[in-house]
Amino acid sequence: MTDLMNKYFSWREFSRQWWGLPVLGALVLINLASWLSPIIMLPEGRTYLMYMPLAVCVALLMVFDWRAFPGIALAMFIRYDLRIGAEMGALLTLIYLFSLALSWGGYRLQTGRRWSASFGLMKLPGPRVLWLVIFLSVLFVLILQTVVELDLLPGYLGMVTRDFLTLRTLINLQAMMLGTLLSGHLWYLMLRILRKPRYVRVLLYKLRNQRAPGVKASELVLWFIVLISMVVMLSLQGISGPVAKILLSDYTLTLLLPVLLFGAMRYGYHFITVVWTVALVVLFSHYKGFISPSGFIHNLVFVSALMLVFTLSLLMMSAISSRQRRLLQKTRSASLLDPVFGLPNLRAFNRDLSRYPRSLLCFVRVSEMDVLSRNYGMQLRIQFKQQLAIGLKPFLQPGEKVYHLPGYDLVLRLNCEDTEQKLERLQHYVDDFRLIWNGLPLHPNIGLAYCTVFPPVEHLHMLLGELSGIAEVSLTTGKPESNRSDHSQVQKEIKSKVAMLHKIQRALDEDRFILMAQPIAGVRGDSYHEILIRMLDETGDLMSPDKFLPVVHEFGLAYQLDMWVLKHTLIFIRQYREELPSARFAVNFSPSTLCRPAFSAQFKAMMAEYEVEPYQIVLEVTESHLLHNVKYADYSMRDLRNYGCRIAIDDFGTGYASYDRLKLIQADILKIDGSFVRNMLTDPLDAFIVQSICQVARMKHLSIVAEYVETEEQRAALRALGVDYMQGYLIGKPEPLITLISHPVPDMDVE
Repeated sequence: MTDLMNKYFSWREFSRQWWGLPVLGALVLINLASWLSPIIMLPEGRTYLMYMPLAVCVALLMVFDWRAFPGIALAMFIRYDLRIGAEMGALLTLIYLFSLALSWGGYRLQTGRRWSASFGLMKLPGPRVLWLVIFLSVLFVLILQTVVELDLLPGYLGMVTRDFLTLRTLINLQAMMLGTLLSGHLWYLMLRILRKPRYVRVLLYKLRNQRAPGVKASELVLWFIVLISMVVMLSLQGISGPVAKILLSDYTLTLLLPVLLFGAMRYGYHFITVVWTVALVVLFSHYKGFISPSGFIHNLVFVSALMLVFTLSLLMMSAISSRQRRLLQKTRSASLLDPVFGLPNLRAFNRDLSRYPRSLLCFVRVSEMDVLSRNYGMQLRIQFKQQLAIGLKPFLQPGEKVYHLPGYDLVLRLNCEDTEQKLERLQHYVDDFRLIWNGLPLHPNIGLAYCTVFPPVEHLHMLLGELSGIAEVSLTTGKPESNRSDHSQVQKEIKSKVAMLHKIQRALDEDRFILMAQPIAGVRGDSYHEILIRMLDETGDLMSPDKFLPVVHEFGLAYQLDMWVLKHTLIFIRQYREELPSARFAVNFSPSTLCRPAFSAQFKAMMAEYEVEPYQIVLEVTESHLLHNVKYADYSMRDLRNYGCRIAIDDFGTGYASYDRLKLIQADILKIDGSFVRNMLTDPLDAFIVQSICQVARMKHLSIVAEYVETEEQRAALRALGVDYMQGYLIGKPEPLITLISHPVPDMDVE
């Protein structure tokens, strides 16, 4: 029983059901609108200057849709039954319902699902004016005229007479259009508030949002004073004199237009409709103050038409101005947001810094992101920064934000309270942060740098550059670093890295790399060479790879360098094919190069271009803890192996999860890292590691290459373990590639 009472007698149900608020609203508001509608009694009958009952009916439909019709029918019938009897009251009610149903149906059909959108939406003025103002008013007057012509209603009761084309009929038609066009919005707002009182807050928000920026209370008060003064002057009666004839006449109405247009452009649609509705009701209720009795009916037609045009112009101007301000606001908001990452950008960061008297800047530096982005694509970079930013937001207080910086970094603006605790929590979070990418957890090292700033912040870009350099220290120390510390050494290292980067790029452009070859001799007599690379500096001296390769990998130049080495190796093979007819070379490729989807096709195209057989190239691949188990790398290795090349896993034993990787990898050769070979005769652990690697390789039917073989004792021990190939200074030192033409590979004793 209680549930039944709550269902049918709660305000929520009462405001939704057709028998509830739609009926009550129609009974109260239609009669109130009729009482407020300004009327003039002419000899021909009642003449409206602004007819508002029809506007209430339209507002009811805008709020309750078809559920409003029972309430409208009941309110109209009661209203006319008390005045002219049940029979004529029913006829007038049917005229109202038929006109409203036809107009509302056409409006709903044209607007579709957006029919209930708020007044002022720029896509709907056309259908609303067409169907709910012009069509409804004209249809109602035509039906009423037809009924009067058929003697079903007396002319003095309606808005028309037997003579159709009269000025009175025109005034009433304009009054219906004016009332529906203007006052309909006021009744609509009242119904929305009655249905949900919380809509008052929404309305206040819209009023503030539609208002032009910079509007002050003094401006609004002054505007009201001017408007009220003009309305009062126009409403006064019995004033004579030359000045009154000029200022207090229907001509003065035209002076309202600039005042109202100013209000429409500055204060928005909702504001001007309410104010103008009230002002117009007051003016029409005191029409004798500004309509001259001489030629009264003609002046009345002119004033009615003038007010209709005024109203249409004001509503359209206010709607356009409100929409332009809304679009401008959206444009400004969009300019402060990066469209790809969905984070506030550097412009928003600079703006927010000026809003706070003191700010703590925290620079988030993500290392190795360039390598990851090159191998996995832009989507990884986007998702990584987005997920990192989302994870940082729970640690922020109100007003604190995460901002996107061009490149791979982020910056935070923090309040200066509890600085140490904030930075400690942020450091713990970035230490534990992982991005799961295609099932692979990625965890690049992340560094934090911070400083305190006061507005105005000049040279912001230089400051961020300094913080980026300081964040490099955090990558090493594992804790947030401040610009108050001495980071001169770090700055020197950064400058040296940048200088080396320029040298590498110039060397690539000018072909200032030298290919070296180190022999790899087999215990059964066969041999091949590993291609090594050196760089020429400005003085012409050779630079060892340990000085420039770390910079190559850090700044994402590995692919360019790998392809340069491959190209020049193939050129050498083709050029000296007669001197070295069966030469084989091992070329090193970084995992990031193999992860490129198009690498396999590019490799085959270069092999075909230089007419090199697949068996002549061995691809040496170094394992990487960042890029293991990548489908494109596996695809490239499998495809090139099927093509005829041999695959070698370089530096085995030092990579991440090497044994687990070996179970799935498609390879032919396993190279034991020299760090285990060098001390295998003196360190039992290294000897055991080498022995276990050899056992695993034999189970996988892989050839074994041992690096750093420097003594006869090492060679003998490795041969006893089943190693197939030896590489090291004992076998031969790296020499320029061109020397292979005159220096044969030293042979090993064959068992």
